[in-house]
Amino acid sequence: MTAKIIVKCIIYNPKLNRFLLIKRCKNDDIGADSWENAGGNIESGETPEDAVMREIQEETGITDIRIGNIAYVAVLERELPDLLIVYLCETPTEAVKLSFEHQEYVWADEQQCRSLLPKAIVRDFEKNSIFDILHRMEK
Repeated sequence: MTAKIIVKCIIYNPKLNRFLLIKRCKNDDIGADSWENAGGNIESGETPEDAVMREIQEETGITDIRIGNIAYVAVLERELPDLLIVYLCETPTEAVKLSFEHQEYVWADEQQCRSLLPKAIVRDFEKNSIFDILHRMEK
């Protein structure tokens, strides 16, 4: 059994106190028309951090990014399970230039995250205290 390692990036903008969510294209093979965080597969020879930088740049056009700690690790139950490494990232950039893989973006507060993201991602955010980042800045 071979598992893929996938990186995902919770991109936080402290000035906006929001997370960046991007919406997959309607004709995508996996997750069509669903909201997600930037990310993707680690390519041969890449470190997870290299993949984070590449995926963020490819999917959002953002190059001014600081990779923080790993937020959490999860296993995606598929035909072959995939290992998901989710990083906390920060950027002062507000402008987003989407790739062909995505059709919309939003800088989302907690309520928007809860309504747009799939339930499994919201549960992971809750379990790993991701929304606490937004609450720290409100004080």
